[in-house]
Amino acid sequence: MKKIIDIVVKLPNSCETSKFPANFASVWMSIEGLTTEVQNSEDQTNSLFCNNQMPNGDCCGRCECGNIHVIKPKLGKRQGAVHNLYAVVSGISLMQLDLSNEEHLMPWWGPNTAKLLDEYDDYIKFTMDFAGYSYERFSRQSEKADIFEAVKRSIDADRPVLMNFGPFYDWFTVTGYDDENGRLYGYDASQNNSDEFPVAEGYEDGMFYLSGWYEEMIEAVVITEKTTLKNTYDDMFQRMICILENMLETGYFKHSSDYLRDNSNFTNYDDEQYRKLAQRIEMFIGLPIDQRPVTTWCFNDLAKVNTLKDKWQYFKRISALYDNTHDICWIAWRMVGAFGTAPADECAIALASPIVRRAIADIIDIVRNNDELVLGCLREMME
Repeated sequence: MKKIIDIVVKLPNSCETSKFPANFASVWMSIEGLTTEVQNSEDQTNSLFCNNQMPNGDCCGRCECGNIHVIKPKLGKRQGAVHNLYAVVSGISLMQLDLSNEEHLMPWWGPNTAKLLDEYDDYIKFTMDFAGYSYERFSRQSEKADIFEAVKRSIDADRPVLMNFGPFYDWFTVTGYDDENGRLYGYDASQNNSDEFPVAEGYEDGMFYLSGWYEEMIEAVVITEKTTLKNTYDDMFQRMICILENMLETGYFKHSSDYLRDNSNFTNYDDEQYRKLAQRIEMFIGLPIDQRPVTTWCFNDLAKVNTLKDKWQYFKRISALYDNTHDICWIAWRMVGAFGTAPADECAIALASPIVRRAIADIIDIVRNNDELVLGCLREMME
């Protein structure tokens, strides 16, 4: 038997997309009844997001698909808002990485933020308790048949499943199964980019399919039913304080700026090594430049929640700080020629100059200082 949930709204996919909250947003919307059937009845479009669309549903202008997307904002903005909220709820939007640690940036910033968060606490449990869902969680220690049966029960109840696959510790949304072939189907946040999901066998009707899913699976989260909310916004704010305290104590951003200022780290570098350094800096800056604004967008939405209006002044301050983080990070990106802002080769070789490296280190210090100021705002808000 083959069963596909074909009314799941595809994942938000923009430069700010983080895999866990993106997939959770898709699953959440399906469970809450915000499906493509609702979407099509409202605006007659088949997909909220093409590869280059921004979270609010407006085309960013770089789209190469050749289509003009006319998207009713309500559902598109709702999905983007869900992604932003759960990027903050999970804690992913507040993480730090260490530029001096190459493993932190392989293959990009996304997978390792989730790994580090997993080491900090059980972010999945906190997320599910905040959303009000009970769930089953499976690992590779679980029997394959048990996992498949749990996935089938969930799909038969029209509830997609969250799965984490290797080799890059990435989350995906499983929306179907074929029990005759032992195959799973689903969506990925790369919008079917096989370079980002190399373990996929192939793609069919816009979904990946995978028979060797058990061998590639790290874990699966099967939502069983809606339940009472166990975590509140105040719990989220307190956890944000704890995560920021932990990140600042761990000192990944400080390690990064110290690493760039220590000229002895680059004594024997040649042009090729500076090119690789430029690529690492580009990936490293991608975390704060993408995820801190997600926190801003989340807090801008929270300012409209009636029960949180007394906290609006703090939300405004936090948003301003993280807007500044975004803007200052763009200077660092331009210094390494990210996204064609300058000749990449010339920028990479310019990193041989201690002055250039110190300038980027100064920017990282500003990013870290903004995190400290946000932490102060949150502490004051929760007093």
